[in-house]
Amino acid sequence: MLTDWMILVGSFGLALHWRQYDRNLNIISRSHIAAEALFVCFFAMAVIGIFGALRLYKRRTLLSRTAHFLRIVQGVAVCALSYFLLRVLTKSPVFVPSRLVVLNWTLLQFSALVIHRLIVFPPLVRAATRAQMQRRVVIIGVSDASITFARQLLDQQRYATLKPIGFLSNTHEKSELIVNDLPCLGRISGLPELVDLHKIEGAIITETDLSYQDLMDLIERCVRLFGWVDVHTDKSSVWHENLNADTYFDIPFVRMREISSGPMLRFYKEATDVIGALLGVIVLSPILIATALAIKLTSPGPVFYTRERIGKNGKPFPFYKFRSMTVGADLDESRAENIRRHIQEGGSEQQNKIVNTAYITPVGKFIRKWAIDELPQLFNVIRGEMSLIGPRPVPEEEHEIADEWHQRRFDIKPGCTGLWKVYAAKAGVSFNETVLYDLYYARNMNPLLDLYIVFMTVWVILTGRADG
Repeated sequence: MLTDWMILVGSFGLALHWRQYDRNLNIISRSHIAAEALFVCFFAMAVIGIFGALRLYKRRTLLSRTAHFLRIVQGVAVCALSYFLLRVLTKSPVFVPSRLVVLNWTLLQFSALVIHRLIVFPPLVRAATRAQMQRRVVIIGVSDASITFARQLLDQQRYATLKPIGFLSNTHEKSELIVNDLPCLGRISGLPELVDLHKIEGAIITETDLSYQDLMDLIERCVRLFGWVDVHTDKSSVWHENLNADTYFDIPFVRMREISSGPMLRFYKEATDVIGALLGVIVLSPILIATALAIKLTSPGPVFYTRERIGKNGKPFPFYKFRSMTVGADLDESRAENIRRHIQEGGSEQQNKIVNTAYITPVGKFIRKWAIDELPQLFNVIRGEMSLIGPRPVPEEEHEIADEWHQRRFDIKPGCTGLWKVYAAKAGVSFNETVLYDLYYARNMNPLLDLYIVFMTVWVILTGRADG
């Protein structure tokens, strides 16, 4: 990413230097040139995000020259088109007015990216492979996928950044050879003791005979030891099928990392939450006022429905919504029993919200369909109790009957929307799958993923599927 950013900025500087209408232009001393160049430094960061969306940093792209070349063409085209459209729409002085400069910049960055990514980079990685400059990883579990993966990594005809040193398995004997010279190093529970003994630097989980709880415990253990772990199991199939999974030789893996606590990401989340929520309240204030009046005039009871929900680290907070049901609907014992069964049978039932529609008011039906009932959550965001994007907030009684691994999703703040909202609207999902989406987001949150969730949430609302 850093090299791509340097190519984008450097090729822009060279294109400026090639301005034909003023051959003696000094690009350092002219203030307007400085503004153009400074803008491109920030614009290039956005382009890196576009490259990420185009999977230019995915292993499956890097291993295919054809796919890699096509992605480069797409990335450069989107970069040039975005710059041109922004210039036309804003007419800002930070954009270069010369079309020739933009054309030269496009050609230069395309040439540099092709040379760097397709000509220079692969031999460097192959040289690093021959010099054994690879991460030493252990494969947890013995399956067809893990054996295929190990054989591909051992094939010296293709470069790889990982070096498998053996397997961990509860079904094979220690020292038993699994693939070529790769033995079983021991049982899965012995991983912490084997790290120093074998200088292990990472892990790949392919074990299928694990419960959800055991799988999440194993992921936590690997993340604490290495900072990351790649996962390919039947329990994590929802990640592979619906999320932007990477692949090792056509085998999909999802990477789980430590929950980031760095100052940059924390500042980004807090700033976007407060600014986004304040803007939302201001822009949507006519809808907020109209909805409050409609509820008050058509149904006896309070305008807002307030109930405690579970926040970060299991701390409860008052959760605000517009009341969309008759007073006392939350005391429905049959619904409480259905929710309890839905949680305890987390993987066996595909459904979205559990609601007794008999209690929904006419106004409530409308505001639930278009997610208007959830707008007061913006005040929770302003108060710092929620984030715009995060895990699905749940009542305290639901949190208490959930499994321990379910509760880990609240290591971060709950959100007004999230992956759970996007994919639950596409099709009915089980409770376990909802939690898996939340756990994935907590381990992989980034601005690009947030942007995707925002756009998809808007699409879900506009298509009238906000209430499942």
